Amino acid sequence: MAKPNKPTAQRVKINLPGGFVSVGDFRTLLEAAQAAGVQHVKIGARQQLLFAAEPAQIEEIEYQLFNQELPYEQNKDQHPNIVSSYVADGLFNQAHWLREGIYKDILASFTFTPRLKINIVDAKQSFVPYYTGHVNFVSSSIGNYWHLYIRWPKTNQVCNWSSLVYSMDIAAISQELENCMLHNSYTSSAQAAALLAELESTIKASGNFHLQQGAEALTEADFRLPYYEGFNPYADKYWLGIYRPDECYTVSFLLDVCKVCQTSRVGQLYTTPWRSIIIKDIHPEDRPAWDRILDRHRINLRHASNELNWQIEDWCEPALKLKRSIVQYFDRWNIRTYRLCFGIKIGPNTGIWGSIIIKQRSEERPDAPLFDIFHTQDFKANSRQLVPYKQGITAKALPSTLKTLCDCFYDATLQNSPPAPETPSADSPEFSAGNPHQALYRCPHCLSIYDPTYGDTFADVAPGIAFDDLPTSYSCGLCGAPKAAFIALDPHNPTPLTP
Repeated sequence: MAKPNKPTAQRVKINLPGGFVSVGDFRTLLEAAQAAGVQHVKIGARQQLLFAAEPAQIEEIEYQLFNQELPYEQNKDQHPNIVSSYVADGLFNQAHWLREGIYKDILASFTFTPRLKINIVDAKQSFVPYYTGHVNFVSSSIGNYWHLYIRWPKTNQVCNWSSLVYSMDIAAISQELENCMLHNSYTSSAQAAALLAELESTIKASGNFHLQQGAEALTEADFRLPYYEGFNPYADKYWLGIYRPDECYTVSFLLDVCKVCQTSRVGQLYTTPWRSIIIKDIHPEDRPAWDRILDRHRINLRHASNELNWQIEDWCEPALKLKRSIVQYFDRWNIRTYRLCFGIKIGPNTGIWGSIIIKQRSEERPDAPLFDIFHTQDFKANSRQLVPYKQGITAKALPSTLKTLCDCFYDATLQNSPPAPETPSADSPEFSAGNPHQALYRCPHCLSIYDPTYGDTFADVAPGIAFDDLPTSYSCGLCGAPKAAFIALDPHNPTPLTP
């Protein structure tokens, strides 16, 4: 007798517009999930909250969320979350006019729930992607005015408006664009451009919007994904980044986070497109309370930097498994991935972005899939122009193929970079390349390596300075670990040397 099929878990999505939520609201949301028996939640690629529930739990969840007036979607994504770079404000950018109040005013002006993906990002940061939405607002050099880039659903074609959009017109113009794009099928890029040009002319003629002409062209920030984990000082406080390799956060841990926030004057939590959580405004005197929470829940911080720069689809276990195998290879061979980010696309039209894209072939057998590898034009993370690199690669061959592509990127970067510094004189510290037996040093927290050949750009250490000659006050330019924590390595064998 055949066994009855196990009921399929239901997927619940709760949007957090702009990628932030008040601690009180977040706690209420988590308590509702916990009351229904949910033990784990995830952060989605569009900064939303995700969790799975058994069919027997759904009725209780619906009751809890309805009582708390919390909008949610079950097994669907009709209303994508509004993404913003508010999470990067003050941490990963130096915006000259875009501030917390402007983000909040814009989000508060949305009187409708969008059905298209909307991005609202600062041009001076590279933490949140520019063009992964259908309607993408990117800050301009003129205060309170935004560039507008439009990508028709299920296409890779991006058009831009000729005029800048005023902050408080973003919501209304988004609604006009949504009405146009959802009621007109895409047939060609020329037809889409004509429809959008006609709409822009209508909006200008109405006199109801504040548009700005003649602005400078957008200058995109170079992609340099900041290290977004652990405790990091800024101003006279700390911010804390928390990342989980399995993308899961226990509800009990997050509830404890909320309790510490409420007792230590932290008002908001932030979610990121990298599926991490950031807490700002942690006072130095409250640091021990945060350490206790991390200890209690065994939360590890400071993962390898090449583990943090991946974009994969929501609810996609095959992509997560593939990412883990590639990261394990990268760690084993100490492969540099700085200024690169990777995306894995298993399904079609998923909006996954990155400077290197791994795409599974849909026609292959699921038990032996093949993959095509692409990179963006000039390896720019925000570019939508994909360049084919290798086709028909097995999962086993992916890591070594990606290593070769990473080498191609750095070779091309060196060819276009300024001339290398002159060879140091005999009185200067020796380069490791000239002395193959000189030990390199690895930071045990972020796994970056101090190589005298390159120095440490982030800590303002010039090339050619041996590790032993660094001052005792030196700290890792990537994560801030002290010099004393570094571990000696043999340059030809990445295994740490014994003391």
